[in-house]
Amino acid sequence: MKIKFSNKCGPIILLILFISVAVAAQQLTSLNASAKGKGIIKVSDIDQHKINSVMIILKESGDADFTFYTDLQLSAQGSWSVGESLSQGIDLKITGGVVSGNATGTGKLFLRKDGKSIDRLTIEAKSADGGKITVDFVADQTEDKPS
Repeated sequence: MKIKFSNKCGPIILLILFISVAVAAQQLTSLNASAKGKGIIKVSDIDQHKINSVMIILKESGDADFTFYTDLQLSAQGSWSVGESLSQGIDLKITGGVVSGNATGTGKLFLRKDGKSIDRLTIEAKSADGGKITVDFVADQTEDKPS
């Protein structure tokens, strides 16, 4: 039995293959990235620190570890997930850490077009005593190197 395709099917098949490859490229199973940049972590109204760099580890299990390098080294833990598209950012859930280990909240991580480099990070959380914790970080821009 032969299957015959008309000339009209060729572009459609190519489009389906292209979309399949694009979707597969957007899947993220884990990430271990760090970036230098500028940001602020506010642990309370009077306690804030300038962020010089961050390190983010997103594990295959869905767990996440965050390290914020300021004049101190601060950390947080949580989980992560990707919605419909990586371009809409990675959703973060904070379940501990940031000074006393009891922060809970949400955040968003955006990667650069390569899907491996940190672009920016925002987190809003609360400590057990109700204090507001915020993180705003933007990675330094790197010069595009010719391929």
